[in-house]
Formats: sequence, C-alpha cells, structure tokens
Amino acid sequence: MSGGNDSVLHRPVEAPLMEDGELSAVFTIRNPSGIHVRPAGTIVKLFEGEECEATLTYLGKTVNARSVMSILMLGASYNGEVAVHIKGPSASRVMQKLSEVFNSGFGEL
Repeated sequence: MSGGNDSVLHRPVEAPLMEDGELSAVFTIRNPSGIHVRPAGTIVKLFEGEECEATLTYLGKTVNARSVMSILMLGASYNGEVAVHIKGPSASRVMQKLSEVFNSGFGEL
C-alpha cells in the first residue's frame, strides 16, 4: 500500500479502531538484526501498565506480545512483516508507540 514510497513502513490491516477497542497493523522489521532480545524487551515494556491484550504474527505463527520468550520464538528477521493485533482500552496508544519503535528500527539504525 505504499504506492512505491518506501517511507511508509506500516499499514492498517483492519479498520483503524473498532468499537470494541480492537486495532491491527502490519510493521516491517527495519533493523538488520531482526527482533532479538533487546527489541523483544522493548515491545514487552510498551505494554506495562496498559489495559490490553496483544498478539504478534510472523510467517503464520502467532504469539503473546507481552512475553519476551514468545516474541523471540518468532525468529522475526530483517525486512519481515509482523502483524500486530491489540484489543482493549489502551489499543490506540500502544499501537502508536509500537509504530514509533518499529519505524525507528528499535533504535538500531
């Protein structure tokens, strides 16, 4: 959906925010090392104190986004696409934070 513009790094999968507080998006992994321990910890930390449930899906495997070990088991690598699904009152706020960390390459660019 980027229309040839590589600066667009995530795109909504579902309608932006539905009535029941569900939000989905797909992010491209920009950091060359993929999602290793530090990025996984960054993702999990974004959910601390937030009222929501979340999953990450990579190559057909879905895991709990609140678990570092589960995220690491995805083996998500550079240029791969990770689908994020969040449900709950904090969905919009957390998705915005996730967008920022994915688009910054988890500070590794």
